[in-house]
Amino acid sequence: MLDKTEFQPTEEKTNLIIKGSVKLFDVYKIPIDRLRYNAQNGRIATWISEYENEHGDLPTDQEQFNATIEGYIYDAGPDTLNATKNNIEKFGQQEAAVVLSNGILVDGNRRFTALRRLSREGKGQQFNYINAVLLPDQDYTTKEIKTLELNLQHAKEEPVDYSPVDRLVDTYRDLIGPNKSFEPKEYAREIDSTEKKVKDEMRVVQLLVDYLDYIHHPGQFFVARQQKLDGPLREVDKILKSRKLAPEDYQDAKDILFASMVSMTGDVTRKVRGMSSTILNPHTLHHLADELDDTLNDIEDSFSGDRIAESSSDATAAVIDVPKRVTDNLVNIVDQTVDREKMKNAEKRPLQDTSKALDLLRNIDSKALEHCSDGDKKQISTLLLGLDKQIQKITSELNVK
Repeated sequence: MLDKTEFQPTEEKTNLIIKGSVKLFDVYKIPIDRLRYNAQNGRIATWISEYENEHGDLPTDQEQFNATIEGYIYDAGPDTLNATKNNIEKFGQQEAAVVLSNGILVDGNRRFTALRRLSREGKGQQFNYINAVLLPDQDYTTKEIKTLELNLQHAKEEPVDYSPVDRLVDTYRDLIGPNKSFEPKEYAREIDSTEKKVKDEMRVVQLLVDYLDYIHHPGQFFVARQQKLDGPLREVDKILKSRKLAPEDYQDAKDILFASMVSMTGDVTRKVRGMSSTILNPHTLHHLADELDDTLNDIEDSFSGDRIAESSSDATAAVIDVPKRVTDNLVNIVDQTVDREKMKNAEKRPLQDTSKALDLLRNIDSKALEHCSDGDKKQISTLLLGLDKQIQKITSELNVK
């Protein structure tokens, strides 16, 4: 346990919002070897998930634990970490961290990482210490500490540099998971957002949870990070929340979209977006569901092996090990259906444009024409002559008997 009497106070003081009010706290100079990373830090949520999947529980030895987390903090944002490290080396620590009396950092993991590295490199004794507020952990609930963390993150002018998927996982922990601490309304207040935006984000998070269940990897959030699923999931959400999708078609649409995310390569976000009109057309959706029935079953069967393989084209991107013949078949069927839908839409476009043009002409107010200037009337007359010529041209091309 850390006690304020052990450490040298600095001349710095800082304000924190805690327990609903602003308080002024002293800042102390604390040896970095007394501190421990916060394993619940949202910035590395998927990395922790990956470690626990491969190795089980995190190390209990403090230095092994810190070394493991340090590696993940670096991997999550090496450029940002190096910039922080260079800045601290040149100008010193400019912003105080926040530490609990049990040694866990509430805020300042990146500063702590930079100091650890500078200390190991022998850059100077001053880097063996971190300037931090010290809070007695017994005085605050887990929710109060998390609220403080949210306030510190969202009070900064620059956005927190989470990966998109790590941010989703942090939202899952706070609002959906078994140990959730917040309701949407209060969470929105703490992050200076709206309840609607928070609920929209929760819907995407639930899709992430559902997708991992679909591929038989529940809770293994690192898969989503490796597959870069934030963009595709948001496109899936836009489709599934559409009023054009009948409730009875929801599950078929969801299964087809999830299977497509497993099977597609390249710009999956763009490809899922391109499926929107096909999925939202009941006729084409039902046709696609019938065409893909056996393929979807094959994909589901492949998940039972519970395997994650590395893509041969990109060793950093994990893919679910579905036989290529199966994914190729799904992609071909989806592409053909989407292309047919695009062709039909293109065929209907002239009729739609002509109808719109007629509606616009009908909406012209004849009384308003009376008040137009002579110059405007001449321009309108010229445009109508051009319009008449275009109508005659289109009529001749139609060749209607």
